[in-house]
Amino acid sequence: MKSPIKSLFEKRLALCLAATAAVALPSHGQTGDGDATSAEAAEKERKVAFTVGTGLEYDSNVAVLELDATSGEGDLAALVDFGIGFDANPTERFSFAADYNFSDMMHQEFDEYDVRVQRGSATGSFDFGRVDVGASHHHALADLDGNDFLTLSQTSPFVTKLIGERLFMRLAYAYTDKDFATSPGRDAATDSIDTEFFVFVDGVKTYLSFGWRYDDEDAVDPQFDYAANRFKAQFSRRLALASREVTVKTYLRLEDRDYVNPTLSIGEVRDDRRLQLEAVAEIPLTQRIDAQLSYKYADNESNLPSLDFDEDVFTVSFSADF
Repeated sequence: MKSPIKSLFEKRLALCLAATAAVALPSHGQTGDGDATSAEAAEKERKVAFTVGTGLEYDSNVAVLELDATSGEGDLAALVDFGIGFDANPTERFSFAADYNFSDMMHQEFDEYDVRVQRGSATGSFDFGRVDVGASHHHALADLDGNDFLTLSQTSPFVTKLIGERLFMRLAYAYTDKDFATSPGRDAATDSIDTEFFVFVDGVKTYLSFGWRYDDEDAVDPQFDYAANRFKAQFSRRLALASREVTVKTYLRLEDRDYVNPTLSIGEVRDDRRLQLEAVAEIPLTQRIDAQLSYKYADNESNLPSLDFDEDVFTVSFSADF
């Protein structure tokens, strides 16, 4: 489901591109009235967005990868989602965004895999001209089968830059702290370097994005220490269909995870590779209601038997923005 923050991020990319291309549109900090005070401009730049959603998902192999647990069987799950996002420009160069999201996945048969997640985040950035510098903080609480499961906090400074009119770059460092309620040996601190490039073919109507992330995770139990390279690519295209604009997206994600120490259950150093292919269609039904259809194929290869499997995931969901 499309989150308010994701929508705001795409909007900011579009505005940044439009300003550089000298398109005759009001900038993110303008009101169209040269006599407006800065207070009035800031008031007009505040935006609150609400999203509610529901859907159904079928997973051919229900799993909780964070615990190396798989069911080996498929199941149908009901999805519920609620989000609220706030975006503001207190000054011409400073922007701030915050959001809260609640999601619940309830399986038909495998209740022990039911996941409920609450997420909150805040992001601030300052525009130095053609470079933005900022930081974000994310906090998440996850329940599994109605019990405390995982608490995650992440702080990430970042730099973004628009190069020319078609290339947008983001470079970030992230520190993540994970706390598992029932598996304290998996508690970990992770240092990450993340890069992402957006190539605009037709503004934000058609674009490509490529990314690489490196993770170095240090867990309480040494058998869970690992280093990972993650690669991703996305193609997004907005298509005119009758009087509506349908967005089609395809994703490729690849993770190569190398563990540092032997895993006790297999008596050797663990080696994981995860490949995901995904296709998504976002279809507006009314001015405020969207439908989303998605299919994801995942090929998980590992010398840990429980994580050596593939799966197909089909999702149909609906969301309303206010």
